[in-house]
Amino acid sequence: MATEKISITSIGLRYGIIASILMIIYFIIIVLIGLSNIEVVRFLSHIFIIIAVILAIGTYKRTRQGHMPYLPGLGIGFVVGLVASIIYAGFIFLYAHFIDQDYQNSLRTQDYFGAVLSPMALAGSITLLGIVAGAFTSYILMMLYDNSGGNFKKGKDSFVP
Repeated sequence: MATEKISITSIGLRYGIIASILMIIYFIIIVLIGLSNIEVVRFLSHIFIIIAVILAIGTYKRTRQGHMPYLPGLGIGFVVGLVASIIYAGFIFLYAHFIDQDYQNSLRTQDYFGAVLSPMALAGSITLLGIVAGAFTSYILMMLYDNSGGNFKKGKDSFVP
């Protein structure tokens, strides 16, 4: 059985697209049941980024026979968060701008830190939130997966005498 080499980018893209699809489906559901104007309910869509990062890192770890390097894990979380949030923010922008202008008006009237944000600024904030969610999730997971215990092999880059 040949082991397939999976790159950080390919796994990040795959799980980022899956997360964005789930986020869009979640958004459509909350619109249909009338909860789309509640900020907390809207922001809960980012839970799919967290789940996707967990699954992506788990998949990457399995392809490496349980060994999980620290920096690739962080990279996977960043890529998943970036891809998922850009696609989702693009969908929200298109939805608010072309499909439901009342939704766009309700977003414009919501007060974020004393300023009314444009649809582009809201898309940017959605993207930033997704990147942060992905990066923090991968950071936490990599602390859990790091089994070196601070011990490094002896050599020129060693901290162990």
